[in-house]
Amino acid sequence: MPNRGLIRIAGAGPSGLAAAIILARAGREVEVHEAKGDVGTRFIGDLQIIEGASESESVPAFLDRLGIERNFYFRAADWATFYDHKNAARVIRSKQPYGWFIHRGAEERTLDRGLLAQAQRAGATVIFNSRLAPDQADIVATGPASPDGLAKEMTWHVGPRESGVGTRSSDRDQQSSDTRHPTPDTRERIDVYFNHKLSPGGYSYLFILDGVATFGCAIVADFKQIDSYFDHSLAAAQRLHHFDVPADARTGYSYMNFHLKHAATSNGARFVGEAAGFQDYLFGLGIRYALTSGSLAARSIIEDRDYDELWRSELGAKQQTSLVNRFLYESGGNFGLSMFVRQASRAKDFHHYLSGWHRTTWWKSLLSPVVRRVWKHEGRCQHKPGPHWCRSRDTHLQVPPLGPVQKR
Repeated sequence: MPNRGLIRIAGAGPSGLAAAIILARAGREVEVHEAKGDVGTRFIGDLQIIEGASESESVPAFLDRLGIERNFYFRAADWATFYDHKNAARVIRSKQPYGWFIHRGAEERTLDRGLLAQAQRAGATVIFNSRLAPDQADIVATGPASPDGLAKEMTWHVGPRESGVGTRSSDRDQQSSDTRHPTPDTRERIDVYFNHKLSPGGYSYLFILDGVATFGCAIVADFKQIDSYFDHSLAAAQRLHHFDVPADARTGYSYMNFHLKHAATSNGARFVGEAAGFQDYLFGLGIRYALTSGSLAARSIIEDRDYDELWRSELGAKQQTSLVNRFLYESGGNFGLSMFVRQASRAKDFHHYLSGWHRTTWWKSLLSPVVRRVWKHEGRCQHKPGPHWCRSRDTHLQVPPLGPVQKR
């Protein structure tokens, strides 16, 4: 029977709030229970990206389809500079944005704050400092349980800027003039450094846009050395082009959560976002997965549909392809990363080039079970909600706690 009563959601991240917005607008009574005292508390106002190359549907069109307004910082990414392990710099350009930058955190104009306002305006009740157990929830959106990837980030302000600040849905006819930068501003940077020695299995990055800077180092191995990898990556970036990090810069850690499963439900609860292991495993980008899975969970309730069937149809093949992409990314070593950087820079349209990576092909479908066999985890893990595949990891990982580092 369709659930016509109170819908309870555990977690007020993007996936939980997206579900709440859609359900409340459909006339359902919705409660969102957030264990923390505010939204976005595990983030530091950092720049993140909603990837736009895994689907033919653009990010603005995707948000419009879900009914999500752009009441948050939202800026197109259609250029960048990539560096290989020899510090060869190559500029990439894209006819269509390969992604859209947003901010995460509790501050104004972050994605988190924007989604909260939309959920409350739609009629959802959001209860802070309230931890809802999964067996009491209709939708579980509690974020990552354990790290399959680990990132350390630092964010600071570099001065007031006006361009690129928040594009509303009503402004979409003017997005090109407001948020697109065909020629990079010399005061701004979208730099990505590909070097397995400095960031094993991952990459480091420097974003300086509209007065906000974020430097980060993301890795998928040797987690206990994340601070050392971060420091060496930061020093290497500063040697390439000097930039200062002020004493009041904020620092935090974030996890990437990825696993494959047949079901993302347990005892009637629908698991969404990173709580369900929904993430792009190639570059660790999960916001589009979060919004998609949250919307599918809401749709399953509104339409009385099977949630597992919905997400498997829309996300199942993408996750298998993502696993193979991750295997290729790591197996090629720095030579493979240099090839990737060269090919990306030679492409007339980086969006089109990156879309090729995300495309499900017959040979990736054949390779996926081989990768699963090679990387299979044989020990215990903390992934939810039930039987699944996850990558072999040290079961006694010592990792920094998720979220901001408290200054002493």
